[in-house]
Amino acid sequence: MSACVAPPSDLNVCSLPGNARIPQEFSNTNADRQLEAYFNFLENIKATPTRKCAEAYIEFACSEAYPRCNGDANSGLGYAVNTCYQQCSNFIEECRGQLVGVDRPDCGHYSVSSDCSGRKIKIDSSSSTLSAGLMFITFMAALVAAL
Repeated sequence: MSACVAPPSDLNVCSLPGNARIPQEFSNTNADRQLEAYFNFLENIKATPTRKCAEAYIEFACSEAYPRCNGDANSGLGYAVNTCYQQCSNFIEECRGQLVGVDRPDCGHYSVSSDCSGRKIKIDSSSSTLSAGLMFITFMAALVAAL
């Protein structure tokens, strides 16, 4: 058990709402920076995934890296809430073979209860350098569809 704290304010990929609480031991930017670097790597090798895959993977990875914290207001102690099964399942479904070097997780150990960590993170034009590559893919897909 540890304290529930606000997430770092300088997350680029795993942007969480202002009222989010995470366990103190998860309160760093390491996972966020690794995700950002990974998507930059994919863009550099021209292996950027579909937008749906990117969003599903980011939601899963951010749910793992920045889990919701349940705590006791009296003691100030809290615990990490397990990632939702649905986050894992969506990631597996949307990303088949698209993410170089990412192992397929075993979704069987994730929570099927309503009390789980399921971060909803959408990629928008202001979120990070990640969005530039994904916006280009969306543009190219629309261009090809128009031809």
